[in-house]
Amino acid sequence: MSSDDAWDRTKVAWHVAFAVFALVGVVLVLAEDHVSYAALVLLAGLCVWYWRVGAPLARDARGVRYLAVAIPLVVAMFALVPALSVLFFTLYPHIWSLLAPRLAIWATALTSMSIGTVVLVTGSFSSDSVGAAVIIFLSVLPAVMLGLWIARIIEQSRQRLELADVSHEAGVLTERERLARDLHDTLAQGATSVLLLLRAARSATDPVVRDQHLALAEQTTAENLAEIRALVAALTPAVLDGSSLPAALERLTDRLGRELGLTASMAVSGSYRPLPPDSEVTLLRVTQEALANVRKHARASSVSVSLDYSAGVSLSIVDDGCGFGPEAPRGFGLDGLRDRVRDAGGSFEILSAPGSGVRVRVVLEDA
Repeated sequence: MSSDDAWDRTKVAWHVAFAVFALVGVVLVLAEDHVSYAALVLLAGLCVWYWRVGAPLARDARGVRYLAVAIPLVVAMFALVPALSVLFFTLYPHIWSLLAPRLAIWATALTSMSIGTVVLVTGSFSSDSVGAAVIIFLSVLPAVMLGLWIARIIEQSRQRLELADVSHEAGVLTERERLARDLHDTLAQGATSVLLLLRAARSATDPVVRDQHLALAEQTTAENLAEIRALVAALTPAVLDGSSLPAALERLTDRLGRELGLTASMAVSGSYRPLPPDSEVTLLRVTQEALANVRKHARASSVSVSLDYSAGVSLSIVDDGCGFGPEAPRGFGLDGLRDRVRDAGGSFEILSAPGSGVRVRVVLEDA
């Protein structure tokens, strides 16, 4: 919710307050010994002006135009019927909510001085008109201080709402990045695997080998579809659903070995323990991305995955493929891995050199 939205939601209360004080004003005028019809006309004019110009309560030129007419009208009504001073309870809040602080100070001073002038000229306090005028003139200071306090509260409220908006936008951006990483880890990797398997099946001359590739492609497609459904439902990854992290990593490793015909192993050391869901998802996604890179780029003959529960938890994925140098381009996958591990409070490391394979290591000390 933006600050403008919050301001709009308070307008009903402002309108109700104005209507209540206007109705009280009518009652006070009618209660006078000599009813001032001029005051009633001015009050009606103020209501119409508020409805036509002031009701939007816009903090722009419309607010200035509204107050430029409302202030003289209220002062004039006060001159006719002093009891209508109750209308200042709506006028001053309007001044400080619709005008900038500097302009509101001048408007407050002008209004207070106008009140003092009315009292001095009409002699409303006949016992000491001059003293009364002095008191009212001096009331400018507390009126300004009160107005500044009101303005400060309004500004602080706006700042809090703006901060809430910024926090909300940051949360939305983080969620979008997380969703992008999850889509990369599911759709992109799954599609790549299926594409490679279908190409292998098309080029295979042995019907048995071709059927094996097609069966793996079908299995990968089904698993990928389950991942997408779980992602849409905001659940844990389907690979983890109902199984332990070591079992899920073993399935991923075994499937890669069968797809590529390489030696693939998975080992667990330390005492197994369930990890927080976010930590398990992070380690699973790192493994998926690392194995996807082996599938696409490494040209490896072996790959090993190790999970160590000894100190915190650490994950290593090592292949004996072609490796890469520091000048090699980095894609979204590696950047996404770093961001995901960093968000989980862990450390992420890639060691590689041309012809020396790749070693990916993740450590989650607090898991």
